Amino acid sequence: MPGKLKYPRARIVSVFVILMLLVIIMWAGQRTNAARHFLAAQTILNDMLEADQINQAGIDEALERIRLALRTFPGQPDYQDFAGQLHELMADREGVVGQQRSDLLETAAGHYRKALSVRPLWPYSWVNLLSVKDKLGQVDMEFNKALHRAVETGPWEPRLQLAVITTGLRRWDRLRRTERNLIREEIIKSLKTQPREVFMIARTFNRPDLVCDEGSDFAQIKQWCAMAL
Repeated sequence: MPGKLKYPRARIVSVFVILMLLVIIMWAGQRTNAARHFLAAQTILNDMLEADQINQAGIDEALERIRLALRTFPGQPDYQDFAGQLHELMADREGVVGQQRSDLLETAAGHYRKALSVRPLWPYSWVNLLSVKDKLGQVDMEFNKALHRAVETGPWEPRLQLAVITTGLRRWDRLRRTERNLIREEIIKSLKTQPREVFMIARTFNRPDLVCDEGSDFAQIKQWCAMAL
């Protein structure tokens, strides 16, 4: 037909491939840029922690960086988890009390929930959510779920075990029998790998009986128990 342009199939395919490559290049660039902001946020926080100088200016800078990363990839669980940690850190600062503290902790919990919606088998997001629920005094169904899931997904993580035991003993009087039994099991298991740390936590909450009544054959535990009880 006169006047009608005809494009060879090979040319159409080539144009399509070029467009796809451009899309991939743009996506890779965005991903790299987001990762750069995330790394910068981590570096800022790590530098403050190493210097033992947590300050609001540093937290704000790290938050701005992680917000830039989240703006591009809001579903990235590492970014969400880190944003939660920063808000929790702000809530724990001296002088942050009342509604301001509650709002920061609720924001942190929201980030942890988003991280878990994408990566439900990551134990540290569960223990982070548990920590926030503990600080808010919300011993509810979500608290219990976070407690169980933290134990299920990270059965031999030393830091996680101590965090679970600490939270469990702090909220012991509000726990159901099921959760109390879970804490007892964690204590028995953790005594095999970190007995001193577990005993010190139990003694902090005036519950050395939960350690000593297990009849541990670890000599040091027996000595501590003889002194504590």
